[in-house]
Amino acid sequence: MERKKARWAAMLSLVAALVLPSRARADAVPPAPTSCPSGTHGITGHLGAGCAPDHCPTGSEPAVCDGGARPCCLMELCNMRDGRSCAPNACAEVRMCVAPGVIRTPGSGASHREAVSYVNEDKGCAPGSTQEIVATCLKTTSATSAPGRRGAICSCDLGANEPGALPLAAGVMVCLFAWARRREARC
Repeated sequence: MERKKARWAAMLSLVAALVLPSRARADAVPPAPTSCPSGTHGITGHLGAGCAPDHCPTGSEPAVCDGGARPCCLMELCNMRDGRSCAPNACAEVRMCVAPGVIRTPGSGASHREAVSYVNEDKGCAPGSTQEIVATCLKTTSATSAPGRRGAICSCDLGANEPGALPLAAGVMVCLFAWARRREARC
């Protein structure tokens, strides 16, 4: 009976390891352009290949929009209640001028908003954009500051809040070791 339990434990651990989502994705994307106008650089990705801006507001990343037709800055949306929605990065609210609508990335399923600029306290936002507080992923290594609510600074300290594969791998190894020892003892 113990042998059967050990086998099932090892099998379940192996299935769990195989079912967990993988971080690596392999697919074909077109090559990045080699010549871009001043202030932009060539990139490629799920939204197309094109020339992306060299500088974007904090909390946004250089990208191309409309299938590579124009440079833009995208903010990856996150859930403030779920600390793991951006792991290993931080999810923080930033006040930003954004273009209307949500952009979904094919392949990854991530949702983005287009960041137009920081909010100008005197003039507001440029025509065609609105001032919003957006929960976005801030890519950092220890801490970062970004324009926050009502002009305040939002400090984000990142902790190790994402469980790694090490505990799962250790569990699988323990189960396999126990199974092998019990098998040796009966032979």
